[in-house]
Amino acid sequence: MRGGYSFFIILLLAFASCKPGATIEDNAEARAEYHMQIADSLESLQMLRGAALEYKLVAELYPNTSHFPNAVRNTALLYSNPANPAADDSLSLQWFQTYLTLPISRDERVKAEIYVTMLKRITTLRRELNRRAVLIDSLQVVARKQSADLAARTRRVQEVESELKKTLSELKRLRDVDARINRRKGGK
Repeated sequence: MRGGYSFFIILLLAFASCKPGATIEDNAEARAEYHMQIADSLESLQMLRGAALEYKLVAELYPNTSHFPNAVRNTALLYSNPANPAADDSLSLQWFQTYLTLPISRDERVKAEIYVTMLKRITTLRRELNRRAVLIDSLQVVARKQSADLAARTRRVQEVESELKKTLSELKRLRDVDARINRRKGGK
């Protein structure tokens, strides 16, 4: 698949270099279109990381072309795609927020706003999960410490109980000896 990808890129470069010279704006439009085609091809091949980078390239380098809105939208969508190894919700959110600043249709605006809302909610939930994970970790540390303290106290109580049994046994033996001595003295 990599060999086919390389061949495809070389073929596109060859076609792009054969075009006659044009104005700077036409040239920017043509380069943006070229990168959009590469991105579309990578996306269709499920090479989402590469496709996201190509769309991002168009969005960053060619903001004055007709491809800019689609590049921004596709960048945002690919960064929110869980199948993309380079998925990044915060980057996706930034790109969707950029997309909302563009003159887009009402339908596209509603969809983008839904994505923004969901991504903000995901960010909030992740932050809460991280906070809870830290709390759980600290509680586990406290629980381990208390468990160790409890185990040490339990051992100490057992030691004291053992000493107490020995002392009681010794005391009983001494009472018995004392009682025998008193009986002998009393018997004489």
